[in-house]
Amino acid sequence: MSTRALVVGGTGPTGVHIVDFLLSADHEVTVFSSGAHDEGAHFAGPVQRIYGNARDEESVRATIGQREWDVAICTYGRLRMLADVLAGRTGRFVGITGQPVYRGAARRTPDGGIALPVPEQAERQYDAADYTGQVAKGEDQLFAQHDRGDFQAVVVRYPGVYGPRAPVNHEWAVVKRVLDRRPLMLMPHDGLSYFQRGYSENVAWLVALCATRPEASGQAFNAGDEQVLSARRVAEVITDELGWEMEFVGVPADLVRGVYPLAEKAPLILDMAKARSLLGYRDRVPVEEATRRTARWLAEHPPREDDLAIGARIPSDVYEVEDRIARAWRAAEAQARAALAS
Repeated sequence: MSTRALVVGGTGPTGVHIVDFLLSADHEVTVFSSGAHDEGAHFAGPVQRIYGNARDEESVRATIGQREWDVAICTYGRLRMLADVLAGRTGRFVGITGQPVYRGAARRTPDGGIALPVPEQAERQYDAADYTGQVAKGEDQLFAQHDRGDFQAVVVRYPGVYGPRAPVNHEWAVVKRVLDRRPLMLMPHDGLSYFQRGYSENVAWLVALCATRPEASGQAFNAGDEQVLSARRVAEVITDELGWEMEFVGVPADLVRGVYPLAEKAPLILDMAKARSLLGYRDRVPVEEATRRTARWLAEHPPREDDLAIGARIPSDVYEVEDRIARAWRAAEAQARAALAS
């Protein structure tokens, strides 16, 4: 039976896939967005479009009016406000949060300070100074509303999303060097950091399952690819796909920032067992193939600086800094080897 679905943020990198999965299951879909990302957001079938600001309560109430849906999926905007507005007006509310909700997850340098993989019941943080300190409070509100009967609540915790049109494509650091025909790339921590990524189509598939499967009601789920590649392997797959040989120079992560953000992150792997066992989740696209697709897309559609999140932007002087550090590190290595041989 066809159901009515609202997707808030349906034009983003995962939103388009979410809409298409719902359409393929014969759901009637309404897409709520600001219109800022309409370019490139092509759906597999007809959808109803409504426009507003998902961060402004007055705009949301004016835009939505008295409409009701069987399921609402909120991929962006003020989550707690949207949950209040949609209370009693949707059968299920799927709220998107992220892995920063876990205590100890947001660390910059590999340090082994968190037990891996991270399950959904791991301790969450409430005292971070930035917005991440509010994520757990938002999740708590959704489940409190679930208990009150406002709707069935489901929480999906996003990883580092990559793929076409994703604003935090850490893979761009490698692709840009290939396009610029760089002979080398610094590899912080020798690229041995394993950080949870999620291909946009894979993450969207899990969201679609959470929106439609009865077993998801009242649950929180980690999202991401089922396998996690090391930062070095990601770079190797990209250079292989684009047909460019590049030397990777391993250096301590704390000596360099902004060269390859994926390798500068502390290891973080999310436990995907719950999604697999409860919902039957499996990756739609294997992680290496997803990385190759992303490499090709970025090479064919180089992003503008303004399209990238701050954490994925490449400093203008990065190659000069990279060459200087590489020379110094090689000289230090040579000196150390000479001392060992004497």
